[in-house]
Amino acid sequence: MSDPLLHGGAPNAFVAETATRAGALPLDEVALLGVAGPDEAMRALIRLPDGAIMRAALGERIALGRLIEISPAGVVIRRADGLASFLPPYPWGRPRASG
Repeated sequence: MSDPLLHGGAPNAFVAETATRAGALPLDEVALLGVAGPDEAMRALIRLPDGAIMRAALGERIALGRLIEISPAGVVIRRADGLASFLPPYPWGRPRASG
């Protein structure tokens, strides 16, 4: 059985427990909260540093660039400079890597 936290999902009990915990999510960073939907129509839920939460589909342009891949592993965003950035799901319930 796969771990739903590794695929950007979180069990309802976990969400209920951590939804209002102070410091659970760095508020000054972009965070992929999760992905949802069937493979051919997957959408990403992204939190921006200004607090806005947006739902975006493949090919859609967002403030960071254009989404060119969405999967349970994360999203790939083509930035305005032509380079691509990978945004993995936020590691809910796991210690953040320092660096």
